[in-house]
Amino acid sequence: MELIITMPVFDDWDSAVELCRRIDQVFRQEEPARVSVLLVDDGGTASDPPRELPFQPQAIESISILELRRNLGHQRAIAIALAHIQEHRKGDGVIVMDADGEDRPEDIPALVAAMRTAARPTSVFAERGKRLENATFRMFYRCYRILHKLLTTRDIRFGNFSILAWQHLESLVVYPELWNHYAATFVKSRLPYVRLRADRGQRIAGKSRMDFVSLVVHGLSALFANQEVVGTRLLFMNIFVTLALCVLIGIVVGVKFFTRSAIPGWATTATGLLFILVGQSLVASVMLVISIMMNRSQLGFLPIRDHSYFARRETTLYRR
Repeated sequence: MELIITMPVFDDWDSAVELCRRIDQVFRQEEPARVSVLLVDDGGTASDPPRELPFQPQAIESISILELRRNLGHQRAIAIALAHIQEHRKGDGVIVMDADGEDRPEDIPALVAAMRTAARPTSVFAERGKRLENATFRMFYRCYRILHKLLTTRDIRFGNFSILAWQHLESLVVYPELWNHYAATFVKSRLPYVRLRADRGQRIAGKSRMDFVSLVVHGLSALFANQEVVGTRLLFMNIFVTLALCVLIGIVVGVKFFTRSAIPGWATTATGLLFILVGQSLVASVMLVISIMMNRSQLGFLPIRDHSYFARRETTLYRR
């Protein structure tokens, strides 16, 4: 079996090199497999990529670095890497993971085994069991999952850590949504997959550069990958709100003309405010429809076609 492991790296080379060493140790104990690693240099400037390895790999056949022309963020770096692999490599599976150590190399054999034993080409995603984040992060993450389920009808309980069947890679690189969110794009593709529990590990070195704003943008990107579903649901919510406001206007008019309970001037003010809200809701509905139709008519970024604009060069760090 030929496996390609890819991970985006943003000024986190100490962790990435240590992770390569641990990956090599894991595959020394597994069934023979041809393993190569593609590190994606996501335009970092604080530290330079290593020129040599501090260890001698025994199981890994090659380690190379794909240098990007600018910083894109880890989701877009993954999109570039997958398109680059599909165009320039051949294999049986592509393992996607983060380079900070929170995706544990010790879990890779279980992902590979689950893919190999499937009756048909199936990708495997690591579903987080035990999480090490603080209570605030877990609370916001739970809120995000609820919102995602409400707006897309799909529950997304996994991230980047996964193994893609090669047949799925060929399909995934023609999805424009891959530019924004890898996991959500895969769910949207309806390709077969299974989830496998894998607890999150400890970061190897340094601190995470993912701040609160980045996390919010990451969550919104997952929703954007399902823009047609989200837009349609929001449209129907707006229509429901508009109908509810019209009912309230009818109630106000009824109280004004058919009862003696109305306060002087109250009905006019309330009706005016409700008409303003109705108008805003209708405008929002029209804008949603226009936005959905415009997005459907535009192809946007296509990974297999456009990835070469962002990749500067691939250099070999180690080859057996």
